[in-house]
Amino acid sequence: MANNNVKILGICASPRHANTELAVKEALKTAESMGYAETDYVWLGGLDLKPCVGCMKCFGWRHPADGGLECYKFNDDSGMVLHKMLESDGIIFGTPVYTLGVTAIAKILMDKAHMFGPMSFTRYSGTMRNKPCGVITVGGGDSAGQEHVGVDIWAWAIGIGMLPLGSWPTREDPNPQSGSHGAFVTTCDAKGVYAKDGITKEATRTTPPTQGWRNMKAIRNVGRHTAYVAMMTKLGKERIRELGLTEPEVFPWPRYSVKPIPGSWIDKLIKEGKVEYVPKGESSTGLDDQD
Repeated sequence: MANNNVKILGICASPRHANTELAVKEALKTAESMGYAETDYVWLGGLDLKPCVGCMKCFGWRHPADGGLECYKFNDDSGMVLHKMLESDGIIFGTPVYTLGVTAIAKILMDKAHMFGPMSFTRYSGTMRNKPCGVITVGGGDSAGQEHVGVDIWAWAIGIGMLPLGSWPTREDPNPQSGSHGAFVTTCDAKGVYAKDGITKEATRTTPPTQGWRNMKAIRNVGRHTAYVAMMTKLGKERIRELGLTEPEVFPWPRYSVKPIPGSWIDKLIKEGKVEYVPKGESSTGLDDQD
């Protein structure tokens, strides 16, 4: 990737090749049209993804010091997706609404991405901070849970340090659109609610095709804003380094009461003097506060 470009990863969390895939790819196409974004795409429906069982093998006290972003319980494809997230400058996350929530495969990835978060003390904690996350949700009705699913994805994104984005209107795609907080799109006026292209103008049964028109405008705006904020963040980080300004250091616990296994990430930090091992019973909490 050229140094003056950003990389946007599109994640489709639908088990079908249908509307969510169409929407994510359209958003990526629009991101590329900004002139400074390269894109990558992953379809979770075609991957082997095993649910997280809470084994904690990827926590710092068991996470190998030189280990990667793979699931240590199951040899599945989650590591590949997590690496793509790490290598990206921003993501566009798309999912259909399933029983007023994200799909099962979306939740698997969301759970396993906790290695980027503040409670999992690994070498990857904080590495997704300040990257933008654009959201696309697809429902069969005007109000079929799209907003609820969007909030779930935003909460997850914030939990691993990312920046949730909206889909503000632009000169290219002004109001009215399906939403300004994200591409909350619907197939309720489609010729077939479950048609694979139901979100498009061509598949809208009304005249004029208002639903599809509004859907695609919001989708394209998600792509534009994700690319722009990714570039803004990248340039901002470079400027901060140039000015020698201080960046907050992500470091969950300087004192740790869970005895690490030899060769683990926490064992490495203890040997380097960056973490103090405090046996249980000598601290007031399992993972001790400093105050």
